[in-house]
Amino acid sequence: MPGRGGQSLSMVCVDIWILALSVLSVTADATSPEVTGSCDSQGFPGPPGPPGLPGPPGPPGPPGLQGPTGIPGDTESCLPPPKSAFAVKLIDPLPAPSQPIVFKEALHNDQDHFNLTTGVFTCTIPGVYRFGFDIELFQHAVKLGLMKNGTQILEKESKAKDDYRHLSGNVVLQLTLGDRVWLESKLDTMETEKGPIQSMFFGYLLYGHYPG
Repeated sequence: MPGRGGQSLSMVCVDIWILALSVLSVTADATSPEVTGSCDSQGFPGPPGPPGLPGPPGPPGPPGLQGPTGIPGDTESCLPPPKSAFAVKLIDPLPAPSQPIVFKEALHNDQDHFNLTTGVFTCTIPGVYRFGFDIELFQHAVKLGLMKNGTQILEKESKAKDDYRHLSGNVVLQLTLGDRVWLESKLDTMETEKGPIQSMFFGYLLYGHYPG
């Protein structure tokens, strides 16, 4: 009998030991990271977060290709500026007073606006002109008047005894179509017959007046 009681007690101890081991095994499995990490279950996605701040601007891109050539614009033909000019010369005694001096040599008269026969310039291009003269004299007295349509615009005089002198003058005039300009002597014939005088008379258009 005592042997059977001892056997029963041993079996009870074994059962208690097995139960303790089972509890420890379950506890270890519940806290094991392997079990937690191997879980494949996933919940529903949460709502999207607010948008982030804009990033800094990127570097500029490379230049684009050259565009096609544009259509040529409208062009207007421009008329050349008008021209009117003359320069004439005389190496002779001056004529009688109060008449145009007739110059015998044309240094420049491409437009033929100066008449060598009459000694008169006639305006064919309305505008602003400059006229002038230059006289070289020796042992001589000279008095000249620059005339426009019979009205004296400028008068100059000089007298040379035993040396050479120059007499010059110039004026700017506004002329209309048909206006006439010339140079004339203002001394009597006796004074002008003393000897030859070298005279030059010139004029040219500064700018013309265009219609409109």
